[in-house]
Amino acid sequence: MEHLASDLVVILPGILGSTLSRGPRQIWGYRSVARLNRLSDRLTQDLALPPEAFDDPEQGFNDGGRPTGTLKTLGIIPGFASVDGYDRLLAKLRTELALLGPDSVIEFPYDWRQSNVFTARRLKAVVEPLLRHRRRRFPTARLVFVAHSMGGLIARYYAECLDTEKLTRRIITIGTPFAGAAKALAVLANGYASLGPGRFHFGELVRSLPSVAELLPAYACVGPSPDALRPLTDAVIPGLPSFCQRRARQFHQEIRAAVAANGDERPTYHALMSCRQKTPTWASVAQDGAEVLLHSPEDLFQRGDGTVPRCSATPPEWEDDAASVFVAGRHASLQQQRHVVLQVSGIVTARPRRPMAVIDEIAVEADPWVAPGEEWSVRAESVEGSNGLVLTVTVTDPSNDEVVKHAPLRPQGDGTHSASLRLDRPGAFRWTVHTVPTAATPVEPVSDALLCVDA
Repeated sequence: MEHLASDLVVILPGILGSTLSRGPRQIWGYRSVARLNRLSDRLTQDLALPPEAFDDPEQGFNDGGRPTGTLKTLGIIPGFASVDGYDRLLAKLRTELALLGPDSVIEFPYDWRQSNVFTARRLKAVVEPLLRHRRRRFPTARLVFVAHSMGGLIARYYAECLDTEKLTRRIITIGTPFAGAAKALAVLANGYASLGPGRFHFGELVRSLPSVAELLPAYACVGPSPDALRPLTDAVIPGLPSFCQRRARQFHQEIRAAVAANGDERPTYHALMSCRQKTPTWASVAQDGAEVLLHSPEDLFQRGDGTVPRCSATPPEWEDDAASVFVAGRHASLQQQRHVVLQVSGIVTARPRRPMAVIDEIAVEADPWVAPGEEWSVRAESVEGSNGLVLTVTVTDPSNDEVVKHAPLRPQGDGTHSASLRLDRPGAFRWTVHTVPTAATPVEPVSDALLCVDA
């Protein structure tokens, strides 16, 4: 049962999508939610990294926090991001691939605060030994990543920058911000999110996380109007830390260079996205320069999933997004939607297609004349030298297309096939050598005239 579904499937959650602990205490993924002001202090105390985290983000910073599992329930940092768990997606894929072993689908929880480069290196250290073990049973197995949100950036960095053995077959992304998201720009620059009449202050937290910096938009996103947008590198953004901009620029540059260098030796991408929800896509600076303002497109077809804009939800090297799978939904719950789960399941369980039948050609020899009742023979030779063609000769009356006689051609070796038949009545007939409709290798039929008269 060797087929593409024997690949190792790796589930990569998005930002906030992994539970975190420090020592015996869980610091992310708890169910209880305090008052907003207390929640902000609690999250900052539990999750913020020190400034040294940006000194060498690719190596990560160890503050004692560690991933303990994939989030199965709702997680939210108000005004920034939320995630609705991965239990439905995991259950479906494990059911679909159960016959291929319990290790067919694995979860990869990670410390989503750290740089995606650091996490991609951890991913490499985990999945490559697992794949080598799986290849003892399935020698042709490769890696398939199913990634939600920021998890797609991790899979992409691994596959393009670290996968030197070209082990990755495909990357399935669900709402991945390939070119960043304007919402990250606002939270990093402003340091707060407006929630009703109040504000949720979390600047200390988000500005301490290299992963959030790597979500800054790499597309033109700043300007007075959607028709006059500039990239971040050409704009002055009040409140936006320069070290965050440097981190984002380096991250995206590394991926772009690797994509160009890899040429055709790259994985296949499948991008699932929503494009109907009102989504912050570009930003302007307030007249007093005090804050960054977010804006959504008026065009219903250019929106996004509420967090990731449509213009960022596919690999930048794609000419357009026509090859995407379009779904309706919002970012936090895309991976749990039944339609998305069905699409992912279909891609993951892909089977190799049978090669399209090659049309062989035949050279046919037959006498143009035979007497009634005498044996008439026809000989066909396969141009490809095939002895497996399923050929038939049919003799018809051209006046009404009535079938007068037919007979199968038997293989004689060396790619030749022959048949003999007798015509019981005189006349002018048409003979045709052809394959049967169910033949694996069809051929172009060959016809000619046959005169059946006494000498």
